[in-house]
Amino acid sequence: MAEVSGATLVGKALKNEDVKAIFTLCGGPSLISIYNTCVAEGIELIDMRHEQAVANAATGYAMATQEPAVAMVTSGPGVINMASGMAPAWYVGAPVIGICAHTPHYYQGKGCVQEFDSGDMFRSITKWRGYCTSTHRIPEYVATAFRYATVGRKGPVLLDFPDDALLLKVKEERAAIQPPEKYRTAARHYGDPSLVKQAVKRLLEAERPAVLIGSGAVWSGASEELIKFAELTRIPVCYAIGAKGCMPDDHPLCGGIVAYDFGAVSEADVLLTIGVRFGEMMSFGVGPLYAPDVKVISVDIEPLEIGRNRPVDIGISGDARAVLTQLIDAANEKIESSAGKREDTAWVKKVRDTAESVWAAVREGSSSSDIPIDPRRLGKEICDFLDKGSYLVGDGGEIQSHIVPQFSAGFPGSFISAIGGSLGHLGGGIPFGIGVKTARPDAKVLVIEGDGSFLFNASEIDTAVRHNKQIVVVVGNDCQWGAVRHCQELANYCDVCGKLNENARYDKYAESLGAYGELVTDPGEIRPALERAFDSGLPAVLDVRIESSIFTFVNYYITAQEGKLTELYKDLYVV
Repeated sequence: MAEVSGATLVGKALKNEDVKAIFTLCGGPSLISIYNTCVAEGIELIDMRHEQAVANAATGYAMATQEPAVAMVTSGPGVINMASGMAPAWYVGAPVIGICAHTPHYYQGKGCVQEFDSGDMFRSITKWRGYCTSTHRIPEYVATAFRYATVGRKGPVLLDFPDDALLLKVKEERAAIQPPEKYRTAARHYGDPSLVKQAVKRLLEAERPAVLIGSGAVWSGASEELIKFAELTRIPVCYAIGAKGCMPDDHPLCGGIVAYDFGAVSEADVLLTIGVRFGEMMSFGVGPLYAPDVKVISVDIEPLEIGRNRPVDIGISGDARAVLTQLIDAANEKIESSAGKREDTAWVKKVRDTAESVWAAVREGSSSSDIPIDPRRLGKEICDFLDKGSYLVGDGGEIQSHIVPQFSAGFPGSFISAIGGSLGHLGGGIPFGIGVKTARPDAKVLVIEGDGSFLFNASEIDTAVRHNKQIVVVVGNDCQWGAVRHCQELANYCDVCGKLNENARYDKYAESLGAYGELVTDPGEIRPALERAFDSGLPAVLDVRIESSIFTFVNYYITAQEGKLTELYKDLYVV
């Protein structure tokens, strides 16, 4: 009987899961042994410059494909660094399989080089943590990791292999690798039929019904069913930023993004939420963000999310795509038995008009010829340049607010925010872009960064060059931490810890790593610079100098809502 090492079993088990690429930072003989098997099995290895970026790139890959992705690092500092990249994966529900080496189990507790127990550190940012000390059980642990990451609400996991388990050889027959269908199910979780019928009844009888979708709808692959349901019932659909593209922005029933306008959400009398986690801004009971008479119907794959932070009237536990098929069937039946085909109402027109007015406000300044460049003009030029099959990755606070509303996302994953949902993670843009380009090699991938977020992982431009991953990074450079500076101005705080280096040349930095670089100071040169960057065939960085005094639309919105929010916070924080 043939003998194989634990490292070989890891590589073979990953191939068995149809893994096509692994993002990694090398270290130690045990990882090298895994690499050898991966290369032999035809798995692409993308070795990066920082472990945070390794996890970020895997998250970008997962968000572009809605499939699991693998991040692999070494022990000690490697897995410690990876935690800051795994946290965004947790917040957005990305199925990232984190794999790390570990000091030999035989020496545990003896103070070995790079000895570190990762279990407690990763407990709050992973669905499962596995520590496998038995070589012949390695395929079982890999299978378990994929099962936890992909079943139910998706999310990251950590798989920890001590070096002695990886280097030891065992009889291959003792470590059988089973096909995935033998150890996890692809069955979807359908909702309670009686609750589905109740939900449809309330929605069809409502005067102002609306749908709000979150990233759960994207991970479920529910875009087609969502559009069909909206068109059948003539109910407008708004989205949280993580679901941008699931309902195409140019669809007449798209009510826009709730980060910029609560529109249909704030006035709806019946609100169907699908795959939405009710965080800070969306959980204020019947406060200013909701109509006083709103009835909430919540659909979520994770039962514990239903009613979390926000009371619901009907809670349906189930997979977004599966429940939407049930909603479509129930709505069809009810519509056919009543008045027949539904038409757009005055409410639908109002939602559409409101969304358009919001976009118009965001686009104000997009035709400006001023120097320094108006960031909204930068947004317009980028969005006009990108075609329907392109991917836009957003990183940073202020800059995203100028660009994202102008980007017409036409399919799930076409816009990816690297900030990690409500986490507010910065610096993931470049590695996220590398992950997206690895998943979609024939698509244009553009990363929009602030100058603050750019330098967190700017060294990954080197990764993009070495692995021929053409991403074009546009740095909106206002020489400051824009969101911080503007908050200081709004609140009349002293101007401290907000300025950045005005002499930095990020285009020259990119050139030093073998990428294409260009400084852009005139708005008329933005599109030609984008064309030159993509035509270069190289990863590229455009250092675009933008006006520093223009607030984001979010800041305008907060200012406009100041009275309402002040009263709300007063009620919430009574001492």
